Amino acid sequence: MQLAALRPHYLLNVNPAEVILANDRDDQCTPSWVLPALLEKSFVVVRRTAMTGNRIPVGVRGQERSQRWAAWCPPNSIQGIVTPADLLQRCETTKDSPASGACRGLRSLAVYWQWLSHCWGPGGSVGFELATGKRSTTPWSDLDIVVYADEHLSRNDARRLLVCTTDLEVAVDIRVETPVCGFSLAEYARSSGKPILLRTPAGPILGDDPWNADLRSMPAPTEA
Repeated sequence: MQLAALRPHYLLNVNPAEVILANDRDDQCTPSWVLPALLEKSFVVVRRTAMTGNRIPVGVRGQERSQRWAAWCPPNSIQGIVTPADLLQRCETTKDSPASGACRGLRSLAVYWQWLSHCWGPGGSVGFELATGKRSTTPWSDLDIVVYADEHLSRNDARRLLVCTTDLEVAVDIRVETPVCGFSLAEYARSSGKPILLRTPAGPILGDDPWNADLRSMPAPTEA
């Protein structure tokens, strides 16, 4: 498996026994909810941090919105990989009625965005629910969307995507992932060429070109 193929927001089905929960710190630092959550739903989400040959940065999700924990897992612990695009297809083909406003919003976007050539799909609680088959959304859950724009996405197209979310019954947060960074679609659409916040593996920066290959050369953060 090529680690470079793993992108932020991908979900990994892992062997819980091999996940490094304490992130190289004392095990006592790990909150009490982390291990039970991982044992119940053995999925973790890929984080935006530099990878090494034997460690993949991942996050563990708890039931509450505040329950998020950074961890690491070795490549040989991965038993399956699920992308947001996989989850979109799963949502479109399921016969079950949507369980929340966020799920209904996702199905609406699947119709409105048929013209979009970039891969995309749900992240956050909706994505986790579709991956695990266990309820993660609530009636108040937002809809998190990830768009993988490996090629340039114009601001006009970004505005077209945003317009489709205005009449949905749920708040929508759209993140765009390029080969070098991630950013907010709403900020990009409204920026008129001005610098926006770009999230890179080396940390957040301000920039006006999210596809600038020079961002790859930024030094990775050192671990404490």
